[in-house]
Amino acid sequence: MRFLISFSLISIGMISAALAASGGGDHHASPADLIAPAINVGILFAVLIWKTKGPLNSYFVSQSEEVSNTLERASLKSKEAQIMLESEERKAANLAAEIKSINQQAENDVMIFEKKLSKETEEKTQKLKTDATSKIQADKKAMLDELNSELLNQVILKAKSTIKTNKDYQSKASSKLLQRL
Repeated sequence: MRFLISFSLISIGMISAALAASGGGDHHASPADLIAPAINVGILFAVLIWKTKGPLNSYFVSQSEEVSNTLERASLKSKEAQIMLESEERKAANLAAEIKSINQQAENDVMIFEKKLSKETEEKTQKLKTDATSKIQADKKAMLDELNSELLNQVILKAKSTIKTNKDYQSKASSKLLQRL
């Protein structure tokens, strides 16, 4: 392509130089002297146009298609960027509300946890009190039973020793035992 443009410029320059050189001398140029070179230049331009018409046409068509494709891609990218921008703007606008919602949810969770912990602590305290009361009553009963048993043993021992030492009591105890049999 550049070759054709360079060639045509060089050709025009050479034709101009030839015309200027042929015009040298004492006679004056007339418009009739320019008819032959004009026909030659016309033929030259016709040949150049005929030879360069197809490549220039295809070059400009390909450039047009490339520009069209570039514009389409740019348009699509612009639409995508616009959609992404709107999405991010919506997210940014909702950010404060989202943060508030998260903080509110966290506060609710903390309150629920505190209530639950308080209830569990209360239940454990109640259970420990109940267990302690039951243990104290069981220990008290065991001690009373042990004390009663010890007291009964002491009474029995004392009664035995009293019966062994007193003959009157021995005879009464023997007669009562025989009556029951």
